[in-house]
Amino acid sequence: MAITIVDTVGGASSNSFVLLSEWSTYMEGRLNSTKFDDATTDSKNRALAEATRYLSALAWKGYRVTATQALSWPRQWAHDPDSPTQDYYDTDVVPVRVDRATFELALEFLRAGTSDVASLPGDQLIKRERIDVIETEYMDSHARPKGLQRYPAVMREIGQLLAGSSLTTPVVRG
Repeated sequence: MAITIVDTVGGASSNSFVLLSEWSTYMEGRLNSTKFDDATTDSKNRALAEATRYLSALAWKGYRVTATQALSWPRQWAHDPDSPTQDYYDTDVVPVRVDRATFELALEFLRAGTSDVASLPGDQLIKRERIDVIETEYMDSHARPKGLQRYPAVMREIGQLLAGSSLTTPVVRG
């Protein structure tokens, strides 16, 4: 059964931050869009819904506007990092940054196909591999990116909107 996208801002039955038509427009200006171009409409809609579910489960700054909204946006008391006066986002919009993160993560879902995007790919774990006498050394678990950190295009958009994130790196003086 095909999925129907509902993107009503603050809606109780919304399942996506964006519509397929918006994603299509975004992808027109993006390189490496073969997986998007080759995907069926239903696969694209499923990727949007899955990306939205994943993003909606994150810990965002601010608070949901209503208790009945299905998704994590819109929010109140969420600072707009693009505002020169550090204004808050309006409580009746999903930020463009969240839209773009949804587009990028949905593309990763299409690229993954039947793989689980949330799992670590095996090739990221390899630090060194020797072919003669076959030897493989794996990365230390703390050294490899986890979760959305594996998708810099997504994190570039939403990193400043997540709770606990910061624009600065602490300076330690000796």
